[in-house]
Amino acid sequence: MSGPESVEPLPIFGRFLARTMGLHFSRERLSELGQKMAVLGKEQGYAKVDDYLIMLMSAPLSKERMDMLALALTIGETYFLRDPKSYQVLEEKLLPELIAARRATDKTLRIWSAGCSSGEEPYSIAILLSRVMPDLADWKVTLLGTDINPSALERARQGVYSKWSFRNAPEWLFDYFTRRKDGRFEIVPRIRNMVRFQHLNMVDESSVDDRSGEMDLIFCRNVMLYFNAAQIEKTMDRLHAALKEGGFLFVGPTEINHHCCRGFSCGHYDGALVLRKKTAQQEAAGHPSPRSQKQHVPSPEPVERGVFAAAIEPPPAALPPKSAAAPIQALAAASPEGAATGANDSPEAAGYSEALALYESGLYQQAADLALASLDGGEQRGVALALALAARAHANIGRFTEARHLCEMAIDCDRLNAHNHYLLSIILEQQGDIEAAVQALKRALFIDHDYLIAYFALGNLCRQAGDRSESQRNYANALRLLERRHPHEVLPEAEGMTAGRLAEVIRAMNREDRG
Repeated sequence: MSGPESVEPLPIFGRFLARTMGLHFSRERLSELGQKMAVLGKEQGYAKVDDYLIMLMSAPLSKERMDMLALALTIGETYFLRDPKSYQVLEEKLLPELIAARRATDKTLRIWSAGCSSGEEPYSIAILLSRVMPDLADWKVTLLGTDINPSALERARQGVYSKWSFRNAPEWLFDYFTRRKDGRFEIVPRIRNMVRFQHLNMVDESSVDDRSGEMDLIFCRNVMLYFNAAQIEKTMDRLHAALKEGGFLFVGPTEINHHCCRGFSCGHYDGALVLRKKTAQQEAAGHPSPRSQKQHVPSPEPVERGVFAAAIEPPPAALPPKSAAAPIQALAAASPEGAATGANDSPEAAGYSEALALYESGLYQQAADLALASLDGGEQRGVALALALAARAHANIGRFTEARHLCEMAIDCDRLNAHNHYLLSIILEQQGDIEAAVQALKRALFIDHDYLIAYFALGNLCRQAGDRSESQRNYANALRLLERRHPHEVLPEAEGMTAGRLAEVIRAMNREDRG
């Protein structure tokens, strides 16, 4: 006979945390949660963890208790200029655009770093602002960093960091810090004073009301990684509401799928995932935003999804040996070994190099035209390389029919190039031909048994199709390859993600599937 005594408090407490703090613990992570809560319970004088959990759930959480839970259950791991492509896009494209638009008006900028942890992200943004705005003193800049973890926020306010926070950072970054006697680095006052830090729970229904429609730019990376689907949807609604029309949102491509992008345009900026809030005119010209209508509508049209569809459902990991996490655009750098050698002095090779430079500058149509013009008289491998570059360029501007045709021609020239089979799989996925995309990935893996990104991409497609056993088998192969790398190794072009971090993502997805 069952009764109230037979109910396990821990799963109920897990749901309580998801509802009140956005911390999602799947069934397989409940033992981890139980261990942490047992330690907290003993510190609070409870011999039995179940009694402690029932007490916490018996009334709304106070700020003190929420802070205590955040400190115990969240781990902030970040560093300066993490995700270098995002910062490059910010410095070279988005900030100049925003500055030019505001210089003639009110000279104001409002930027929000949500989930800022110990402050490296908002300070990185402040440093970039100081680099691109010689007249910064004449501007009114609001730079807000928020986090649920009070201990991390206190470290952020102090602005003192160990050398570990500067891993993979360029040497010029140290110009904005002074070295202390204890060997740590303290951010200079003029940069520290640019940032205001505030405690904020992203799950709180009123958490962004005071920022409604004000923000020009929001960074919210690696915040929603362990949110459940419903909470991700709610959080995206709030971020959308917080942005001005035309405002920019940076999110981690592992965190969301394309259903969460309603009301946004997916921008392609040299491999970084940037969403832009649609203007009222754009909404009126197309479909009204469901975020304002509060109703479900179909996913954005394929042309709007562009090259980011694969990146936001979840992303590829890393290509060997010179590679990319963004699915199509960054593959231009993943040339077969030796492809850029031998014939580099020929006009054809020079034409390809110029086309590649145009591609890397985001001039995709010009890159495709020049790559195709370099085909005449080239050797077979060089022809395949130029065709693949043209295919990627066409894909990046949404011309998937042309991209597929060119990619298939590249494969005909060099059937043992695993990268091109992977590229074809991404194009096929954009066209909705999932079965053919799966077959292209399998061909890539037949050629290269250690093709990490292909295992991850194939796992993603199988997961979307509901084939969990095949999905987990491919994820297991990706994990096997990741285990060969140091956990702190930053994967090439993988949005600044480390091997350990990507392994965490895969394991979390597996746990969710089994849960």
